[in-house]
Amino acid sequence: METEMVRNEQQKATSQKEYIEILGDTVVPVRILSAIVISICLSIGGYFLGKSIFPKFAEAKMVGSYSLLLGIAGSVIGLIICANLFKPSRILTEEETGSEDLEEILISMQVDPKAEYDLIKDDPVTRKEMEELGILETFKRSGGRSE
Repeated sequence: METEMVRNEQQKATSQKEYIEILGDTVVPVRILSAIVISICLSIGGYFLGKSIFPKFAEAKMVGSYSLLLGIAGSVIGLIICANLFKPSRILTEEETGSEDLEEILISMQVDPKAEYDLIKDDPVTRKEMEELGILETFKRSGGRSE
């Protein structure tokens, strides 16, 4: 009972955060902006640091290349820092899907369950994969029901 209440509170807290979608991923705007600022500062900072220290001991024509490499290293360091600072905040929940739920999902996707099962039945590779995942029987019941 307590774990369900804690889970409900976490879901409420998560749903109250404002998310935006960027390149197919859902993110918190403050975190993405922070990650961008950190990455830009470290990469440009690395580049300009290289521009100031490499002329002292490298050939003049190589200073730009070495500085660019230092800027790329700054980007990688920024990636590592951001990955450690900003952990995923979404909570994924799994539910057991029955044949009724599967049929509703297929219909909402405008897919005929019977036709899909017929395609699966005729394709041995897909049939084997679905058997291994343990969803073939559920699919078979769903596909057989809508005749």
